[in-house]
Amino acid sequence: MSNPLLSTELLPKFNAIDPEQIEPTINELLERNRARIAELVEQSLETWDSLIGELDQLNDDLSRAWSPVSHLNAVANNDELRRVYNACLPKLSEYYTELGQNRKLFEAYERLKDSAEYEKLSAPQKKVITNSLRDFRLS
Repeated sequence: MSNPLLSTELLPKFNAIDPEQIEPTINELLERNRARIAELVEQSLETWDSLIGELDQLNDDLSRAWSPVSHLNAVANNDELRRVYNACLPKLSEYYTELGQNRKLFEAYERLKDSAEYEKLSAPQKKVITNSLRDFRLS
């Protein structure tokens, strides 16, 4: 049986989500994201696609898995769903806190901003980098 939390379909199949799949799936995605981020910050040359594009995809995959769970918790809450939802919340909070305080990721963003690649980016892309650097400093 395939895992509906890992589906790339446009709309989630809420009726196929088994609460027993939720925590292992979130754990797997968090572990995968952390490992990939550790690789991303060690690359020798950052580009929009190789850093921000990759990071956005990782976080989008996590969000695509978690959003249906969060929605179900809001509209079809039960003891089992509440248990796994509450078990995952601290893990997600920790992950996003780690991202905001990741010194190597901050330095990768700085290297991209200081590179020749930065001048080739669009104004909105430059704004994303500037805002991200600000957010790192605030974290």
